[in-house]
Amino acid sequence: MDAKISCLVKGLIGIIFGGLAITVPDPTLAIFSALFGVIIVAGLIICIFLAITSHSEGSLFWFLASTVLLIIGIVSFIIPDLVTILFVIVIAALAFYSALSGISLALTRPRLKHYLIAGAFIVAGLLCALLLWYVPVTREDLILTVLGVFSLVFGIFSIFMGWYLKEEPASPPPVHMSKTCTPPKGKDQ
Repeated sequence: MDAKISCLVKGLIGIIFGGLAITVPDPTLAIFSALFGVIIVAGLIICIFLAITSHSEGSLFWFLASTVLLIIGIVSFIIPDLVTILFVIVIAALAFYSALSGISLALTRPRLKHYLIAGAFIVAGLLCALLLWYVPVTREDLILTVLGVFSLVFGIFSIFMGWYLKEEPASPPPVHMSKTCTPPKGKDQ
């Protein structure tokens, strides 16, 4: 996928997740809990199928993977809030990784790197502080509020990067190729 389209898609997903996590945290948590259940059941079915149909050397791995998924599923029924919060944290970690890839992309752009990186962290911190100060309801779901704010800000950051990203210039050939792949010199040179 093109870097520009990738930034735009990641930014849109970050804005949607951040907006939902800030405005309606309980339904967002319920949706993630249901999504977690679907992923566990689908993963368990796929792992069992692969364990039964794979060769003997790969079968043990898939049986162990299905056992781990079954244990995670049982724990999620016993302690549903803990597993849901952990699932949201995993999704936030993926969003953070996406933000880091956007930051590394910004570092390659000398004009933008200082403003964008510092600005994204400052705006996220200020918006989080303002929400917690002026909207006391957001303190009830503190984890989702903080994750939502950072996801929203980094989503806007990613869209900004995708919007202003120019076409990548053709990269020069690697050094080892430029030394060895020179045209042969003729007799008249």
